[in-house]
Amino acid sequence: MLAVHGVLRAEDAPALDDLSPPLPVRPVVDGPLAAAVSDAPDRDLVPEDAVDHLDVLAEVAAQVAVVPLALGTAVADEEGVRDEVLRPRAEWFRQQLQALRDVVELRLDLAFDLDVAAARCAREPAVAALARTGRAPGAGLAARLALGEAVAQSVAERVDVLTEEWTQELTALAERATVLAADGETARLAFLVRRDRIPDADAAVARLRQTADAEAAIEYVGPLPAFSFLDEVESVASPPPASRWGW
Repeated sequence: MLAVHGVLRAEDAPALDDLSPPLPVRPVVDGPLAAAVSDAPDRDLVPEDAVDHLDVLAEVAAQVAVVPLALGTAVADEEGVRDEVLRPRAEWFRQQLQALRDVVELRLDLAFDLDVAAARCAREPAVAALARTGRAPGAGLAARLALGEAVAQSVAERVDVLTEEWTQELTALAERATVLAADGETARLAFLVRRDRIPDADAAVARLRQTADAEAAIEYVGPLPAFSFLDEVESVASPPPASRWGW
């Protein structure tokens, strides 16, 4: 059995020769397309397989366009790769690879320290006034509940504002940006960025780490294949003259 990791252009298949261990990945070519494959393990998948799968895709994406396939995509042999994977969706793969030829995905996770946020929100005049009321002699449960609600609302608003504010620079240099998840304490965002803008993105995240300081932990991952933007990047393929695509 062969594990199929992703699809790239046949002309880009030599990029597979430069991958790091542990997976011996090779191309299966069919016309203008090539699938990156490796020997599938003769056992159930384990977490380490997911890490290896992502490592392969990330290394390829750092060099050339690749359409990622789901972990566990497997076929019997090379002809099966051609018949079951490449040929049925050949036109879609070609369109995606054309659109993705110059871009990668970068992901940013913000994990807010809500205690720090609450302490800073407590200094806001409206919240501070409620705190004084709650500490006054005779203050009852209603006053304490009002304070708790005000702090919670203020923290939620602060997290939303900071998430937008802190990601403005990355959003401005990206071709696309999307929020993948947000729960009031953490936010995960994805950015579609041209390869030649990766150093700018790296510098923006370095500045963000300084800005966030103790209020949020920052996790930054990439370059990755455009997991979050497949089918949304058609316009990348044909940039209009004299636009921001001309970087």
